[in-house]
Amino acid sequence: MRSLILALIALVVGAVGALILVNALNRGTSYQDGVMTVIGAQKKALDLSIKQNRCAPTDMVPRLQTLRFVANDIEPAFEAMQGDQQFSRYAGDLRAAADGALMTPPASCAAAEAALSKIDKACDSCHRDYKN
Repeated sequence: MRSLILALIALVVGAVGALILVNALNRGTSYQDGVMTVIGAQKKALDLSIKQNRCAPTDMVPRLQTLRFVANDIEPAFEAMQGDQQFSRYAGDLRAAADGALMTPPASCAAAEAALSKIDKACDSCHRDYKN
């Protein structure tokens, strides 16, 4: 009887452990989360600058540079998407939007808002098709 109870306890603990492991593996990697978190933080900071009417190139360019730099890591962060042309196109669209904003840094809040709108559109397109 004691052996049966111990076997049942071991079975339950093993099942719970396996469930936790599978759940952790399905969540993705910290690398993916980090890339998306940094891009989101930069977009939020750009939006806040616009709302605070702080749209000089000195306010915008550092955020745009960080966003652009981290956008290079989108495809490597999502290994499962390697070879997916649509995913690569969306990532390229984000980089192109950031490049455009950096080539002619926004000198007004209207220009900064237009640049951020292009960046948001690139992000939204990808999230619409790929985010669970």
